[in-house]
Amino acid sequence: MLAVILPGTSHSKAESGVHEAVRRLEDEWAEIFYRLPPSEHAEKFKGLLARVHAVSEQHPKEADPLVLEAIVLCTYAAADVGLSSLSRVSEARELLIKAIDIDPRAMEGSAYITLGNLYYRLPGWPISFGDDDSARQYLEAALKLYPNALDSNYFYGDFLLQQGEYDKALPYLEKAEKAPIRPYMLLSDAKLKEEVREALIAAREKRDEHGDFFQSFLTSFFGNDAKKP
Repeated sequence: MLAVILPGTSHSKAESGVHEAVRRLEDEWAEIFYRLPPSEHAEKFKGLLARVHAVSEQHPKEADPLVLEAIVLCTYAAADVGLSSLSRVSEARELLIKAIDIDPRAMEGSAYITLGNLYYRLPGWPISFGDDDSARQYLEAALKLYPNALDSNYFYGDFLLQQGEYDKALPYLEKAEKAPIRPYMLLSDAKLKEEVREALIAAREKRDEHGDFFQSFLTSFFGNDAKKP
């Protein structure tokens, strides 16, 4: 789900400092999410969230900190399930919308990708804001901006897979499989490649249940039998 600014893009010294700070915090997110046991996630994400939020406040005109803050909020909500979980997700949505207003291309379209997944995976009204049409629009927006990226192709292909559009999903998943692992995203991209391979098998077998982070995210709220209304 996470991506960073394209290498080689020109920025002022101040802007570069913000992006480097976000990249370091992003690396911490990946280490927590992928390497630490789930029992430690809530405490670690809570601490990380405070530091990311501080960067967002210091640089209110920058989109990258807002995107990362939203992602940390989502994973914190899933790790610390309770009455405040859905309010954290709603707060994340507002941060992502704000980030898109500042810079739609921030973090390689991660705001669009995250919004698309939240709109798809979460239940609709009156429980939450889930909506398949909005999900499709956000995921397609990310793909339009970054047509060759690993994450934009995977998450759009996965959306189509879960919609039962198996044949349509295959080209996007195959493109994600061929996309290189970015040197500045080694851990996250390697884990995403595992999801790609599982999704490809599911698409070729014409089944939509292969399991990924967002399915676990939904189950955290609503239990093993959770299905979006």
